[in-house]
Amino acid sequence: FYERFFNFREVRYFDIEGKLTGLKSKAMTSPCGKIRIPINESSDDKSQIAEYLDLYRGEGIQHVALGTTDIYATVQGMKTGGVDFQDTIDTYFDLIDKRLPQHGENVDELRRLRILIDGATHLGADNELLLQIFTKEVIGPIFFELIQRKGNEGFGEGNFKALFESIELDQIRRGVLKDESAPASA
Repeated sequence: FYERFFNFREVRYFDIEGKLTGLKSKAMTSPCGKIRIPINESSDDKSQIAEYLDLYRGEGIQHVALGTTDIYATVQGMKTGGVDFQDTIDTYFDLIDKRLPQHGENVDELRRLRILIDGATHLGADNELLLQIFTKEVIGPIFFELIQRKGNEGFGEGNFKALFESIELDQIRRGVLKDESAPASA
């Protein structure tokens, strides 16, 4: 549909498997490159996409991305104002320096605010980074993404799985999914 009617082109395909569910996603971009959309498909009937379709009663917009020039101040201000953000597993932050050596960001601050980082680092050249974070659902099943681009124009491919896992973790916390591998409480 987007290819035929709007001349969008596919720029990336994802097949993500979480701990309990999965999804397939096709990242599309407009001819001018200013509009980017992921088209997601559920792999099973309990995934976050299936939950969204059920809550929304059909297809629709899952989230809206908003750009910022200072994601740290924006996130802090929104948290102070009462906005809740998706959590990310601590090991994500433990692995940042290995995944993106010489990235130049403060990992302690990324961890404190739960901001994700992706991109590419280059010795002797400018890094291409993308910083992003996602709110919890704020309007029915819809949530927001805050994104700061520091030379990276991608979709945060390295963070896609981290986002998927954080939403899946939230589904477990809310009782939508049952983690059979978790020890039973006495």
